[in-house]
Amino acid sequence: MRSALRHHITSIIVCTALALGFAALYVVNLPYTYTSSAVVLLAPAPGNPLTAEAASGSGTQTTVAMSTEAELVRTSAVRDIVADTLGRLAPDGRERLEVTIPTNTQMLEISFTSRTAKQAQEAAQAFAEGYLAFREERATSTQNSQLEALQTQIDAAEANLRRATSEAASAGTGSFAAQEVQLYTDRLAQLSTSRSAAEALNTAPGSIIAPAVEPAGANELPEWVYFVAAAAFGMLAGIAFALLREWRRDLVRDTNAAAEMDVAVFSTVPSPGSTLVKDTADDGTEHEAYRRLRAAVVANGPAPHILAVAGVEDESSWGIASNLAVVLAEAEFSVALIAADMSSAPSQDPLGIGRHRGLADSAGEVAAAREFLVETRGVNVLTAGLDTAGARDLTASPAFRAIVNSLHEDFDFVVIAAASAGSAEGDAALLASDSVLLILTSDRTKRARLNAALERFDRLGIDVLGAVKVTTAKAPETHSERSQRPTRTSRNEEMNPKYARARR
Repeated sequence: MRSALRHHITSIIVCTALALGFAALYVVNLPYTYTSSAVVLLAPAPGNPLTAEAASGSGTQTTVAMSTEAELVRTSAVRDIVADTLGRLAPDGRERLEVTIPTNTQMLEISFTSRTAKQAQEAAQAFAEGYLAFREERATSTQNSQLEALQTQIDAAEANLRRATSEAASAGTGSFAAQEVQLYTDRLAQLSTSRSAAEALNTAPGSIIAPAVEPAGANELPEWVYFVAAAAFGMLAGIAFALLREWRRDLVRDTNAAAEMDVAVFSTVPSPGSTLVKDTADDGTEHEAYRRLRAAVVANGPAPHILAVAGVEDESSWGIASNLAVVLAEAEFSVALIAADMSSAPSQDPLGIGRHRGLADSAGEVAAAREFLVETRGVNVLTAGLDTAGARDLTASPAFRAIVNSLHEDFDFVVIAAASAGSAEGDAALLASDSVLLILTSDRTKRARLNAALERFDRLGIDVLGAVKVTTAKAPETHSERSQRPTRTSRNEEMNPKYARARR
C-alpha cells in the first residue's frame, strides 16, 4: 500500500483532478430546483363529502373524500385560476406540483417545485388560494341551487295555499278545502325553515394555515458536497488504480520484498553515473552507501573471493561493479575487475579507461589477459576488449575460468561485471565465481524475474551472496532500509586485518 502510494502518486493526483473536473462540469450544468409548500385546512363546505350530511363516520369514506379533494388541486379548473393569478401556465414541463395528505388530518400540503425560489413560492401560494377559491365557488353554487329549489317549492306551496283558502271560504270549515289549507300551511312552514337553514350554511372553503414561503436553498446538495464527494471518489479510484498498477508491475520495491525470497539487500545506492564515488566523496551519502555495501560483502564473502555482479533485468552491472571495486581498493584490498558482459559495451565509463584491449582480445590466454590489465584508481581492470562481437561464448569456456582463477591467486577480490542473470553469457560468468551480488532496480526488477533467477541459481549451484538495491532517484532511505544497515558488519570490516595489509 505504502509503496503504491509513493510510486504512483501521479496516478492518484490525476484521478482526483479528473473527478474534480467532472464534478465542476456537473455543477455548472446542474439544473437547480426549489420547492415551496402551503398547508390548507379544509372546511365542510356544501357540496363536498366532508359535510355532516354526507359523512357516515367511516374512515374509508373520509380517506376517499380527502383523496378526492387532493385530486381537485390538479384539475384544469384550478390550474386556470392559477394561470390567471401568475400570468403563465403552471406547472410547465420542468416544474412539478405535489399534493399530500398529512396522516389523520383534513389538511392538504400543496408543494410546488420550480427553477427559482420566487417562482416556487408564488406558485405554491397561488395553487392554495386558487384551490380554496374553486372550492368556495363550488360551495356557493351548491347553496344557490338549493335555495332556488326551495324557493320554487315555496312559491308553489303559497299558490296552493291561496287556492285552498278561497275554496274553504266558499265551502265551510268542514270541507276538504279547509283541510288543504292546514296542509299547505304546514308545508309552507317547513319549506321556510329549510330555506333559512340553507341560507345559514357556511360556504367558507377552508383556510391557509401555513402560507408558502420562499425556500432558503435549492433542493440539490450544496456545491461543496459534490466537490468533496468527487475528491474522495477520485482519490479512492486513484489509490485503487495505483494498487492495480503496482500489483501488475510486481516490482521488488523494498528490502522486505527481497527478504521474503531469502535475499539480503546489503545497501541502497543511486543509479551509477559517469563518475566514481571516490570522486564525490564529499557528498557522503552515496559514498557511505557503497561503504555499507563493501562492509556486507567483506563480512559475507571474505577475501580471497570471486564475486560476480549481475542484474536481474537487462541492466548493466558495470557501474555498480566499478564503484564496488573502488571502495574495496580504498580499504586496502587488492582488487581485479573483469568486464565480462560481451553483449554490449558499457554505456558509461566511470573508470575513464576508454577503448582498450581486454578479455575478448586475449583469445582465452591467461598470459595475454594479464598483459591487458589496466590499473586505475587502485583497481586492476580487464576490459571487455576492442572486438567483442565474436567473444560472447568466451565466458562459458574453460579459458575464462582459467583467467579468473589466475587472477584469484593474486588478488583479494576478483569482481566480475557480468551480463544479466538468465542470459547465456551471464550465467556462464556466474558459474565461474564464488558467489553473485544481484542488482535490484527499484522501478524495473520484477518479483517473478527475481524468483525465476533464484530458482535457476539453485539448479545451477550458484550461491547468492546478497543484493544491492539501485534507485533511479536520490530518494531518502525508508525505515526498513535504515533498519537493515549492516552496522555490525561495518564494525567487523573496520576490525578486519585485511585493512592493515598493503595490496600485493
